[in-house]
Amino acid sequence: MWSLFQANARPLCRVKPRATRDVAAVLEILVANSCPFAVLGGGTSPFAGASNIDGGVTIDLGSLNSIRIPEDNPAVVEVGGGVVWAELYRFLDPLNLSSAGTRNSLTGVVGSILGGGISFFSQRHGWSCDNVVSFEVVLANSSVVQASQHHNAELFWALRGGGNNFGIVTSLTLDTFPQAPSWYTFQRWPMRALESIFYRLEQLTIDMPPLIQMVATTLGWSPHLQEFTISERLVATSPPELPRTQPIRNAGANSAHTAALEEYVYVKTTLEMAQKMDRMNAEGFFNYFGSVTVRSQAEINMEIANIFFDEVEHIKSARGVQVYIVYNPVTVPAMEQMRKRGGNVLGLNPQGGPLTIVNINLHWATEPDTPRMRTFMRRMIARIEDRARRDGVHHPYVFLNHCFEEQLPLASYGEGNVARLHALASLVDPGGVFQVLQPGHHKLQPTHPRLGMR
Repeated sequence: MWSLFQANARPLCRVKPRATRDVAAVLEILVANSCPFAVLGGGTSPFAGASNIDGGVTIDLGSLNSIRIPEDNPAVVEVGGGVVWAELYRFLDPLNLSSAGTRNSLTGVVGSILGGGISFFSQRHGWSCDNVVSFEVVLANSSVVQASQHHNAELFWALRGGGNNFGIVTSLTLDTFPQAPSWYTFQRWPMRALESIFYRLEQLTIDMPPLIQMVATTLGWSPHLQEFTISERLVATSPPELPRTQPIRNAGANSAHTAALEEYVYVKTTLEMAQKMDRMNAEGFFNYFGSVTVRSQAEINMEIANIFFDEVEHIKSARGVQVYIVYNPVTVPAMEQMRKRGGNVLGLNPQGGPLTIVNINLHWATEPDTPRMRTFMRRMIARIEDRARRDGVHHPYVFLNHCFEEQLPLASYGEGNVARLHALASLVDPGGVFQVLQPGHHKLQPTHPRLGMR
């Protein structure tokens, strides 16, 4: 388990089904005995109970690890419910293929798709959930169904971003596409270039050059350097033109410029890029995530940075602390890809873009620091949302894969989508198995009588 909140959970029993029928049999027993459970795929959700449970049964899907390209359709890949992206990238990279997976290699394929899934390749292919062709799902009554655009279409729609509220996904089929190794760049800049970095991010978000597949700008506190840092990562199909200097916008009439402090340019496979990103998220710590979405503007990014500077002062002395923000553009072309196969559940409309998803990443070493870390995350989210609302740039969307445990991502998808999710849940899970017996992660608000709990 990546986060200590998850690793410290002690289930009464842990089962490892070897086939879909085993998952169905286990679920039937759990429901008959009103036994609480969690479902473990990759195990990278940070908060307690998400995929490991105290006092219940953890269903570990790790043995559902098959990966194959069907002979009759070489444009897709069939993936077992326990596969993590590292395993899939390791399979596809030698074939010069990829899929729109997440940017961390140890994340579970299924879990990331149930929450949306930002990819290295979202600019061209949309999010991970937009690249699903079909799901195999065990429903609350232990029946096994297939869901695709043309079969159980409402379930197919809901699984692409609706979380673990409708069933246990035991396998899925994903689009693949030709993908040679990519150009991966990193530049770290002096903090006096901060405003210019945000203006560059705004321009790239509005008008992404065709060769660029991903941009992510990271603002963090470095315990090693004892200072704040700002950096930019690009993924591109050919060598991108990197700025040699950035203007210092508060330099007045001097028109001063500054050079990058560090610059690295690599050619890497998708697996190697994801493993590079893994280094930002070491295991063995207590972790919180948080997420806020804003309309893409340099000015709000600066306001968020100033809030970050202020709030980090309260936690930077904690043992083992690492804290940073990643500004993730959601471009109009990426949102247009979200319309594939009838659209996903997220409620993101190209007419409302481009957007920036601001992900807050926090870890620390000792449990006694948890209360002040919780306060930090609450204050960061509240202050960013308040500032964005006052500036008229707040967007309601909350990214399920990266939000704080106290946030309500499903409610952010829009009234119509939320109503559809409730209607579907009443059909496929009328007893509320996945609302009550599987309590971990983000749930729909139950509208049915609660099951008895042992």
